[in-house]
Amino acid sequence: MVNSNRERVWRERLVQWRASGMSQRAFALQHGIPFRQVGYWARRLPDAAMAQAPALLPVRVAPAVAVATAALLSLRSEQGWTLTLPNNVPASWLAELMRAL
Repeated sequence: MVNSNRERVWRERLVQWRASGMSQRAFALQHGIPFRQVGYWARRLPDAAMAQAPALLPVRVAPAVAVATAALLSLRSEQGWTLTLPNNVPASWLAELMRAL
């Protein structure tokens, strides 16, 4: 691939990555590319997404939902999944769960 073509492809990928909100690793895994390449090109082409990113993003503010039960604990992975548990989960059970993941 010619360098200008490679740079164009990576500029497009960087725009997609930044718009996705994913980590570099999660984006690379989803698209089948080496995750270190995402970091390399993000450093090499730091303004790739900024040229196309809007200056302002629409935001919707919603009232907080009162939780009648105990506070919740959320675990988020780089792959994009979220696990929400009650705050009173025993630490030993949580440790066993984390080892299993």
